[in-house]
Amino acid sequence: MFFFRKRSAFTFVEALIVTVIACSLMIAIQSFFSYAIRSTIKGQDNLDSIRAASQIFSSLRRDMLTFRSLSTQGAISVIPLGSTEIPATATYSKILRLKKPDEVITYSLVTSGGKSFVERTLQSPSFPTPQHKLFGVPRMKDFGVMYVRIPNKINSMIKNVGQLMVKLTIDSEDQRFASKELNLNSIFFSERLIDSDWNYLDF
Repeated sequence: MFFFRKRSAFTFVEALIVTVIACSLMIAIQSFFSYAIRSTIKGQDNLDSIRAASQIFSSLRRDMLTFRSLSTQGAISVIPLGSTEIPATATYSKILRLKKPDEVITYSLVTSGGKSFVERTLQSPSFPTPQHKLFGVPRMKDFGVMYVRIPNKINSMIKNVGQLMVKLTIDSEDQRFASKELNLNSIFFSERLIDSDWNYLDF
């Protein structure tokens, strides 16, 4: 008698199915890791921009402690009573000038080597030559300032409260980033920006 042992092996169809499933799993895993890497790079990139922008905001905050007058080159907006939104027609200035007792400090947007910087210029009788300092923010495309006047009603009397709004626009042309634009805003308050008999605004 002859006994034949049945061999167990993959047929061509079974091997093809296994290959398709394995490729699908590899594509899914690769897509997951690619997304995770892009998210990590984007998060780190935004974090670097926020850290650099915080240096500009900190410098502005220190300079505003003792300013005598402020100018946004005519960039001013009034929020109607009862509203909380800035009008869509409001425009920002790229120059902010602060006058102190013995100093004039100007913040402005400058471009050098294809990159944008915020420049702080200090003019003082003590220094015949203006002192310049550049603040670099990764991927920064725009810098804007605007004086915002907000009517505040207290005991049937309306008094305007002023705020200085500073905006930094971070815009990336890198296709790895799903979101290409990031706006960093900071609002500065000061008693000198409230309507009073003394004019602290130099428009």
